[in-house]
Amino acid sequence: MAKPIKDSAVILPLIGLVLFIPPFIQIFDVGGSIFGIPIFLAGITLVWVLGIALTALVSRRLLKSDFDRDD
Repeated sequence: MAKPIKDSAVILPLIGLVLFIPPFIQIFDVGGSIFGIPIFLAGITLVWVLGIALTALVSRRLLKSDFDRDD
């Protein structure tokens, strides 16, 4: 079970990097606003927060699998 978690720990930063290159960032550049916040900034912030949350989830599972393996 540790192998898929380790794979996701490697792939997650790469996905985050790809999501911040200009062709993908332009998806959010539609010129509107949500609650007064431009959609562009809201989209970038949403991707950033989701990246942090997924990284926390993966790191907890990695730590848990390491502790389970040591037993």
